[in-house]
Amino acid sequence: MPSSGKALLCDLISSLPKVDPWVMLHYIENIVALNKLGKIDNLTSEYLLKTNHNVFFHDSLLLRNSNFRKNDITSLQKNVKYNVLKSRLDNNENKVLKKNKNKVITHYCLHFTAIAKRILFQTFKEKLIYIQVYRSPITFSMVNRIANWTLQIQKSKSRDGHIKFFDKNLRKNLPYFMMNKHKEYLLANKYEKAIMIIEKNFKTKAINTKNISKKYKSIEIIVPFENLLKDPKKYLKKICKIINSRIDKFALKSLKKNNVPRKYNLDKEKLITLKLLRNKIRPKYFDKLIKLEKLYEKNILSRF
Repeated sequence: MPSSGKALLCDLISSLPKVDPWVMLHYIENIVALNKLGKIDNLTSEYLLKTNHNVFFHDSLLLRNSNFRKNDITSLQKNVKYNVLKSRLDNNENKVLKKNKNKVITHYCLHFTAIAKRILFQTFKEKLIYIQVYRSPITFSMVNRIANWTLQIQKSKSRDGHIKFFDKNLRKNLPYFMMNKHKEYLLANKYEKAIMIIEKNFKTKAINTKNISKKYKSIEIIVPFENLLKDPKKYLKKICKIINSRIDKFALKSLKKNNVPRKYNLDKEKLITLKLLRNKIRPKYFDKLIKLEKLYEKNILSRF
């Protein structure tokens, strides 16, 4: 979810040997969403995911679609391995492909896919490492970011790239995964909408899918943002073990760049958030937020 800590986690993982810089690709999110909606069947979804991945993987080895805008969060120039990566700009394509083909792991950063991720496991099977980052729902920066996102996507000409439904009466868009509560969603204010979205993505079934990962021999890792701040090496070591990599000088440089490990007072954050939201949301949604925090502490923060 927006402001859940994806950028931090992705930046740290991308610093590891073998792992490419992270990228956001909406067409993967779209395929996952359309499959969840039943608009495209599993066979078609698998074909589209594999084909698009193969095309992207080939092009990314040659840095064809890489972002070099220095100020962008996904800029190649911001990656600690930039000087190593830019060697792939060599004019000899065959040389680049031969050298890197079996030494690169593609790294996608996806939004709102936990509720529809089965098709990813089904498609990539043992080649998939699916990492979910969660953050306390009582975090104002996250609630506020999602709240503002709901205003952005409700415009009829929104260009955010997400799959949405359009309400003809109110002439507003809403996320596809909120359709089963579309009346309540559209009548809620932006902060209440954000809480509804967090609740949808915090469902126990979305968090725990060991049966799915076990069935398809995929690997799933859950990372609580607050624990990542305290002990980032714990999660990097877990990933390194899986991909047969290591925490090298670039990974250490990324830890320093991102100022982790660092102290974070979650209790203080919760007090600030509840104070800011108390008069902005109705009691029903305030109670939802409290219940979501309890679920988070019990099922995620204390377990992973």
